[in-house]
Amino acid sequence: MIDNVERQIYEITSKFIFIKKVETLLKTPNTLKIKLSITLTCFIQIYQNIQKGVKSYVVVSGSQRLFGRDCDGGRWHSHQAENPDNHDFSEDGAREVSLEDFLYEAGEKLVLIGIL
Repeated sequence: MIDNVERQIYEITSKFIFIKKVETLLKTPNTLKIKLSITLTCFIQIYQNIQKGVKSYVVVSGSQRLFGRDCDGGRWHSHQAENPDNHDFSEDGAREVSLEDFLYEAGEKLVLIGIL
């Protein structure tokens, strides 16, 4: 149920001090789009469609994707910081990640690039 997914996202994100604000942008019976504000210009967007098995975690700065991880129908891939428009299906790129894992990864990368 989408309400449970939304509740879990809010619970998980509350553990990360670099997330300043959490807001649900879109909610239907099967989909969620949630924005996690980090700075005035940097945020993480979470998208889930429970009917289609789609999950998307993306870090955006300005209007540009910095990096992310997506799952479409059970198949994961990543968008690496070096080439965020490329789909990485390598062993590491294709590994499944939880939202919590992604947020730890995002925090580390944002420190390295100087946003945090």
